[in-house]
Amino acid sequence: MANPRTVRGIFTAGNDHYHGIKSVAENGALAHANKFARILLREGKVASEEEALSVANYEVQRLRWNVEGFLGNRMAREELRREGEEKTTTTTSEALTSA
Repeated sequence: MANPRTVRGIFTAGNDHYHGIKSVAENGALAHANKFARILLREGKVASEEEALSVANYEVQRLRWNVEGFLGNRMAREELRREGEEKTTTTTSEALTSA
């Protein structure tokens, strides 16, 4: 069964990305990044203006990748899962041959 905090996080992330994508489409990337940077500062999520601008820039890039259909986090999770399965298979094979 899924952890309720994880489920809530998934819905929150999806909702926030939706609004980010809509804001960039309606207001442009520069206006959205500027406002997002100011919100990061105001809410204490970053320590400096430079960090706010860097994070906001990266967030706009992620939103663009989402629009393009790039699923980098999904790819990383699937590759890590496969690597874990390969490691388990290798470990099991090694244990059987050394027994």
